[in-house]
Amino acid sequence: MDCLEFRRRLGADPAHRDADFIAHRDACPACAAAWARAQQFERRLADALAVPPPPRLAERMLLAQATEERLARRKYLQRGLALAASAGGAFVLGRFLGTRDDTESLRALAVAHLPGEAFALGLKQPIPVSAIEQGFINRGVRLAASPPPDVTYVHDCPVGPYRTVHLVMQRGGLPVTVIYVVGHRNRAHDRFERAGWHGTVVPLRAGTLVAMAANPELLSGAVRDWRLSLDGPAASGHLA
Repeated sequence: MDCLEFRRRLGADPAHRDADFIAHRDACPACAAAWARAQQFERRLADALAVPPPPRLAERMLLAQATEERLARRKYLQRGLALAASAGGAFVLGRFLGTRDDTESLRALAVAHLPGEAFALGLKQPIPVSAIEQGFINRGVRLAASPPPDVTYVHDCPVGPYRTVHLVMQRGGLPVTVIYVVGHRNRAHDRFERAGWHGTVVPLRAGTLVAMAANPELLSGAVRDWRLSLDGPAASGHLA
């Protein structure tokens, strides 16, 4: 074996162990030095790649996969709602959802909306008041008073046929989801429990507030704060 062939094999496989390869390395000082440099590089590369996986990597991958699947189901639901609305209005829409009134459909739609934005439940950093106000302005709503200080997420989401502002707050280390339905005033105050969420549906002056949390004790404070923000001080004494 000559030097050219040795270097070619060394570049293709630094761990090459053929007898003629080893014999040339041992007989040629220049190729031996090249081999030593290649082994040093391989060790450094192996050390750089020997990074332990992040904690709970498998759980995170499964959560991401589940969230993606739920998002796909949510898009399917929204397409179905659009078809139902165009095909015959409230009756067809009610049949598609399997519901009998606007309260029940609003509950179902609010809970079905959550998996598509599950990432928002883990956000901890409060966002600026201006960003919260802009989220409502995007829906043509101006707040009557300052919003709560612990809002970590805001987005003007469609929820089924409704135009809404979707918010997440952190209270006691747990997320509280608030969905304000613009221009749709529910007929009555209502409480519900669905898919592990406790919720309350509260008609306000110009819309409906849906608040949801794993801990039902967090709901009354959230509703009181958003009554104040949306309807003004005169409404802040009413609790969920």
